[in-house]
Order: sequence, then C-alpha cells, then structure tokens
Amino acid sequence: MSLRLALIGAGRMGAHHARVLSQSPGVALDVVIDRDAGRAELVASLGGARHGIDHDLALGCDAAIVATNAETHAEVAATLLGAGIPLLIEKPLSPLLGEARSIVETSCRLGVPVSCGFVERFNPVVRTAERLMHDDFGPALHLVGIRHSPPDANRALPGLSVVHDLLIHDIDLALRLSAGGWTGQAVGGIWASPETATAEIADCTLLLAGGAVATCSASRMSQRKVRSLSVATERAMLELDLLRRTITVYQHVGHLTALDDAGYRAQTVMDLPFVREAGEPLALQLAHFLALVRGEADPDLERASLLGPHEAVAVLQDQAIGGLARAVPA
Repeated sequence: MSLRLALIGAGRMGAHHARVLSQSPGVALDVVIDRDAGRAELVASLGGARHGIDHDLALGCDAAIVATNAETHAEVAATLLGAGIPLLIEKPLSPLLGEARSIVETSCRLGVPVSCGFVERFNPVVRTAERLMHDDFGPALHLVGIRHSPPDANRALPGLSVVHDLLIHDIDLALRLSAGGWTGQAVGGIWASPETATAEIADCTLLLAGGAVATCSASRMSQRKVRSLSVATERAMLELDLLRRTITVYQHVGHLTALDDAGYRAQTVMDLPFVREAGEPLALQLAHFLALVRGEADPDLERASLLGPHEAVAVLQDQAIGGLARAVPA
C-alpha cells in the first residue's frame, strides 16, 4: 500500500519534490499546501493531488515534506510532529539553532522520525567515496569543499544566508567523511550584500575530531556553478565533482630526482573508479525518508546526524561579523 505524503511549500524546491514524488513507487502525493493558493494548485497538478493553504490538510497523511521558507520550519514542524507525522524538512531545520534543537528533541520525545534535506549525502559520487574510504583508504585528514553559484535573480530581496543555503552542505559532508564530529574550533569569514544585509559569500575552516581539518567555501556571487570536494586520507587523495558525478583517486608513489638536469618529479598513480550507485540524489533521499517512515531505517541514528552541521554554521554566523574572520573558542 502506498504511503500518502503531504508537501508543504510549493516554491522551487517544493516543485522538485513534487516531481520526484510523482515518479517514485510506493508513495503518492496526497496534498500540496502553500500560502499562495495558485502556486499550490499548479504544483499539485504534477501529481493529481489535492491542494490548499491550511496546514491542517496534512494531518491525515502518513508523512510530510516541509519545503517552506526556513523561518517557518519550526512552527510547521511543531504542529505536524505533535500530530505524529514523520517529517522530511528542507535544510536548514531552522536558521536558529535553538529551534533546530527543539525540532530534533520533539522528534525524539514523541518517537516521530525527522530528517533534513542534506541531499548531497545521497549523491552517488559521495556514496562511492564513502565506500572507497571505508574499504581502502581510511578516514579523511583534510577536506576542501567549494560550492559556488552565480547570483540568484531574486538577490535584490533579503533571503536565507549562504551559510544555511550552501555552506551547510559541505560542513555536513566533512562531518560524515571524517573520523568524528566537530570540536567547536573554527575560523570563518562572511561577506554580506550592502543592499540586503544577506550573507552571500562565506568561507570557513573547521577542526574536526581526530585532528582532521575541513575548509569550505560557499558563494552566490560567482560567475559559474562549482560543486567540488577534495578529500585527503593517509593513503589517497579523492577529488569529487558533485555536479558531473565523477571521482578521481590519486596515490603518491615517490619522488624522483634526475641527476643529469637536476630536475624533480613526483610520481602519482591516478585512478577513475566506477560510480556504482545510480539515481537522482533527491529521489534517493526520498527513498531513505520512506525507509524511516516504514521503520526500515534507524530514526535515532538519523536524529544524531542532524545537529552537527547546524551547530557549526550557527557559531560561524555568530562569530564572522562584518566579514571579519574570528577564532571560535574551544
């Protein structure tokens, strides 16, 4: 029997979720809810769903996806979790760390699954890297993530910080690919638009448990879209192109010095592993969420993975004031 899902929020991400729901087996889009009734009707037509503006329309569903403005996530989550409805909430859970913690705590207390839209976890190239590191290369010692995008057409309006929009993805990946969590130590810098006071560029370096270092760069002021991640372990360097979904592995062999011309060369072996995993990350994320709803995945393990990235970006956003990099106390 198919699970009936509500979709709350019919904006850009909501439309993507509706498309994926309409193409996925074992689930049906039951209702689309948005404060803009016309937009809700349009997105609902993708899956033949009901539509409306009242969040109570979701109360009869088996689960819900929350893709509203981030500032409304906590209020929506409190209502639906209280009604026992499992939630997939687009990232961030909330721009406010206290509200993000409250969502996770409520989910735990009521025993209702909750997940967050960390969709890069389900990128096939990330899953391939996780497998290679587990089987062959060991945990990360150094990670460098670059997530740059051209300016959005709506940049003239205040909106979600680039820290919660883009940077949080690579911080999440850094925490997953290293041996442990975040130590609380970081330096960072943020540039905010003079017109909107919204952060559009953010860079940070985090010290992770076990001594690993992660440097992440996010921008919505670039001239091209970049999604790259380099992961160095003791035995290999893995370079991931998250857009093209390719991975290249480099392993250093040795140093050579040619005595005749005093030249120097470093020998490196390069490998192009086959990316076995297939599928659209958003669809793979949905499948994982449905496994949580059906009791086929561990909701406690899921909850435990959600707050680390939110805690890191909250500290960085608080500490990097006016574009000045500041050290974060341990």
